[in-house]
Amino acid sequence: MHAHPDPTNRRSPAIPALIGVVLALPFIAILMYHPDGAYDLLALILAFTGGVYTGSALRAEVATRKLAIEWAFGALLVIVAALSFWWSPTWLAAGFGAHAAWDVAHHARPPGLGIRRWFPPFCAGFDIAVAALVLFYA
Repeated sequence: MHAHPDPTNRRSPAIPALIGVVLALPFIAILMYHPDGAYDLLALILAFTGGVYTGSALRAEVATRKLAIEWAFGALLVIVAALSFWWSPTWLAAGFGAHAAWDVAHHARPPGLGIRRWFPPFCAGFDIAVAALVLFYA
């Protein structure tokens, strides 16, 4: 019998990224008709995203250094989300932009945290779209 190659290695990251962009589109209506609620919801999503990194690293029982890096980035996202409440929603754009860059750079290959290969491009697509929407409507 022939071994079949892993199909996830052949799949383009463009499809998950496009799905992420599409899932960000409802925020257009929310930002237009209830911007304060949209900013609050996006701040919660950003803070939650920060917590996911620490939880995934703890679950995967990664080395202490890797756990510290994941925790530090997660804490940064929580802080940026809080700054968006106190000063300006443009902090959200910075936070979502930073998360997109983190996904592209840090998670170009699955980092051993139980994260599926499709998730980083999906997240990056969502994050870039949300950052652009926040900058447009802020």
